[in-house]
Order: sequence, then structure tokens, then C-alpha cells
Amino acid sequence: MSAATRQKRLIGGVALLALLLAIALLLASSAGATNVSWRAAMSGDVTARAILIGIRLPRALLAALVGATLAVAGVTFQTLLRNPLADPFILGVSGGAACGASIATAAGLARLPGVVPAIAFAGACGATGAVFLLARRREYTDPTRLLLSGLVLNAFFSAVILISFGISRQSDLTAALRWMMGTLFGATWSDVVLLTILLVIATATLASIGNDLRMLSFGEDDAKSRGVNVERVKLIGFITASIVTGAAVSVSGIIGFVGLLVPHLIRMMWRRDFRFLLPLCALGGGILVVLADLLSRIVVTSSELPIGAFTAVLGVPFFLSLLRRNR
Repeated sequence: MSAATRQKRLIGGVALLALLLAIALLLASSAGATNVSWRAAMSGDVTARAILIGIRLPRALLAALVGATLAVAGVTFQTLLRNPLADPFILGVSGGAACGASIATAAGLARLPGVVPAIAFAGACGATGAVFLLARRREYTDPTRLLLSGLVLNAFFSAVILISFGISRQSDLTAALRWMMGTLFGATWSDVVLLTILLVIATATLASIGNDLRMLSFGEDDAKSRGVNVERVKLIGFITASIVTGAAVSVSGIIGFVGLLVPHLIRMMWRRDFRFLLPLCALGGGILVVLADLLSRIVVTSSELPIGAFTAVLGVPFFLSLLRRNR
């Protein structure tokens, strides 16, 4: 396939997914317990404008950003580890954030604005450092040890979370459990701006080493023979993907399987080249989480269901099919 043909396919894929994302954002901002139209908001209806621009639009945009971040992190981890089962949830990054949030809840800090997200972000960064250090072996980062370290730390984080919930005040548990299952309730424009900045920086960083990651996907020995500094690429990719994952999880809670599901779906339709996968996965992840958030709000009108439940309904069967395929 020529370079011109590849470029046309990439542009066509990006345009299609961007259109689908725009439609998903329009639906998510218009639908809810009360349907509000953009026409009413633009014609001067104060109530409609307050609902759409003040509440629903930042929530929908944040959902798109969270989905894009998790999908970008997922495709990065899978490329770095050359393992189709790698994603932020399995590698312990999300678990570290949840552990930090549960400790903050147990300490009675959940009532203070911004404290839980900040501690969750610190937990994600701490988990990243722990996993990476455990996987290091004589100046070499073993992909298998990375996965195993993530699984072991997830078990430890789960124990800490259960203990923290056991000693937390009953009044704090509802919000903590809602966060643990994934929610975008209370999304603000400041969250949107912050995550946008981090996602742009992370995407630009990963794109700058995109060619090295593409060669790394064929094997470390092959990449080294082509002059790639494998350990440097691993370090940059792992830290970048982990930091943005921590930022996403800190504002949305745990939304699992996005980083696992979206890259595989994109690979089924488009090229496997990392440079092509990066923008396509970002758009695909945004579509998935926006639609999952919309369903969480409209399926049961009297309450809001966890977003993670909808992504898990899609992700668990897909995860099991990958396990069977890689036996």
C-alpha cells in the first residue's frame, strides 16, 4: 500500500470517527432526565443554556477526553509490552488511583473539594513508579514482569480499599463507591481544560516517539538493530501513558476496559501502525465513554448508573475472547 493510500485511509478514518464523536456529544448534551434542545439555548432560554452549557456539555466533553485518554494509554501499553491484554486497569495504574481515593475517604478528606482527585492522581503516579521499579531487572524492563507486578499490586490495592471502606464513615461511603464505579457527576469546565492540556501534551510526546514504538512492536531485538533506544522509549511511553491515566481516573473514577477494548476494535478496521492507531483510538475511546455516560443517565430515570458497568458489559466478553485466542 502506497503512502498516499495510507494517508487517505487515515484521513477517512479520522473524519468518520470525528463525525461519530460529534453526533455522540450532541446526543449526550441534549438527552437526559429532561430533554433540552440547543435551539432553545441559542434562542435565549436561560434555563436551557444553564443546563446545556453549564452542566451537560462539560460532562460530555470530559467523557470524551477520559475515553480518549484511556484508549491512548491502552494502545501505548499494548505496543510497549507487545501484549494484547495490557491496559491501565490491569497494570495497576487505575488501582493505585482508587487506593489513594479510598485512603482519602477513610481519613475524612472526601468533603474537601479537590482533595480526593489530587490524592487519586498521586496514587496512580505512585503505582506507576512501583510497577516500573518491580519490573526492572539489571537495567532492563521485562514486559512479563510489568504485567505480573501490576496484577500483584492490584491485589494489594484491593485489600487496602476494603480496609479503608471498612473504617470510613457511612456518610462518605456513597460518594466513594460512586467514584469507584466510574462517574462524571459534577464535571466542570476546569476539569475539561486541565485534561485537554494533559492529553495534548501526552499525544504529542507519544507521537514524537511513534516511529520508535512502531518498530518496537515488531520486537526489541529488531528495534535495537535499527538504532532504537528501547529502554528510553519504554520509560517515556510508560510514564506518559500512566500520568494521563492518573489524571483521567482522578476526575472520573475507575472506568475499566476502555484501554483494552478500543485499540482492538480499531485494529480490526484500520492499520496496526502505532502512528495511525493513536488518533483513531483517541476518537474511538471518546465515542465509547460518551455513549456509556449517556446510557448511565437515561437507562434508569430515577438514578444514575455507574459508567464502568456499561464498559465492563462490553469489555469482559471481549477480554475472555482474547484469552481464548491467545491460548
